[in-house]
Amino acid sequence: MKRLFLIFLSLVLLLACVPTPEQEFVVNKGDAAAVHVDPDYLLQDTLADVPEQWTAEFSFRDGTVTVHIDAVVETPDVDRFPIVEVTPVAVDAQIAAGLLNRLIPNGSILIPNQSGQAYTVEDVDRWIEQVRLLLAHTDEMSFASIDERDAYINTQNAELERLFEMRRTAEEGAVTAVDNYALLKRYGAMQCRVLDARGTECADLLWKPQAEETSDKRESVLHIDALSAACRLADHEIETVEEGRQLADELIDELGISDRYVCVSVMDGKNWICFCYGVQYGGIAASPFTETVIDVGSYRVPWPNEMLQIRLNRNDGRASASYVSPSKIVGELGNAALLPFSEIQEQFEKDMKASYAWMDDGTVSAEIAVTRVSLGYYRVPMKDAPDRYALIPAWTFEGSRTTSEKSDNGVDLFANENDLKNNVLLIISGVDGSLLYAG
Repeated sequence: MKRLFLIFLSLVLLLACVPTPEQEFVVNKGDAAAVHVDPDYLLQDTLADVPEQWTAEFSFRDGTVTVHIDAVVETPDVDRFPIVEVTPVAVDAQIAAGLLNRLIPNGSILIPNQSGQAYTVEDVDRWIEQVRLLLAHTDEMSFASIDERDAYINTQNAELERLFEMRRTAEEGAVTAVDNYALLKRYGAMQCRVLDARGTECADLLWKPQAEETSDKRESVLHIDALSAACRLADHEIETVEEGRQLADELIDELGISDRYVCVSVMDGKNWICFCYGVQYGGIAASPFTETVIDVGSYRVPWPNEMLQIRLNRNDGRASASYVSPSKIVGELGNAALLPFSEIQEQFEKDMKASYAWMDDGTVSAEIAVTRVSLGYYRVPMKDAPDRYALIPAWTFEGSRTTSEKSDNGVDLFANENDLKNNVLLIISGVDGSLLYAG
């Protein structure tokens, strides 16, 4: 908790971009520093000075924390780096249905008969009565034409047919495989089990197209958690990361979103391989950042990081999917001017030393290895605009972290449970060097 608290304190420096006539964006809500947006800025001149490989080493905390840098440095092959405005949207029901159809073909949704049910028979009966009442008073309504009147009646009759189908599913407690996942849009938010073609429960489903009780779609989520090997992408065990990546890419392509999302990170664990797909715009991909940061000093409710993840079990091919906080592009706000990479390197060392000041007396030492540095987009809120966010240039530093901690029997080596080879260590703004995330 102590470490998380200090990380949160370091994140009070939230970027917020507001265009002005002088072509500046206000960032850092505390001191209102300004970053110039230069339409004539030559990005390639800055990127030309970025090395393909970065090797360095430094230590701090009386030499007990050592940072080894032997990293590939990746930059997008573009001529400009626009700041892009985005806004929240809901998880699309077609994408949810597409994922379910691909992972669990010919399956069905099991609606529980408890309080978790999407609706009750009594609910549907009330809605049916409301529609019937509207039809009964059609003659009392005024319409511009007979065609408009007929269209209204047809719409209400179609609604009645839909409600009768909903009533049947509410009575049975399960949606049959005839119209299985297409009914997602009609249910709205739900948390339930998914049945395979044989009627066996094989996955948990959480689908929340928007935040409950509000129209705020920032918390929109879709989780499909595999319970059995019936929820899978392949008919065999996943032998290599490359094979898993091919399956995940094919799924993204089938969903029709391969032009919007690109694989930005692969977390290769002992039992699972997780492929993380982030947004891309103009050939620039989002940072491979998968966590949700809650900033205690934020002036708004946090919006979880946008990411679509496909997880594959190495042993039995089980597949899980998670789709969190999608967005849509509103437009460009200007052409960002980047800091030289040499200044980013200096800021990285300062931020590492500040971020690892959390270690208490129980921690003997820490070894941190940086293996990848990449330049991409990172989403930040725009000042005083609840539904406006911007994608800005950011440097992401990935690697591993291992700590040695004291125990009753001496010193034991403790490996962080998230200590994968591409753990996100730091994210730094490319425009002013602000610390955006410390992991």
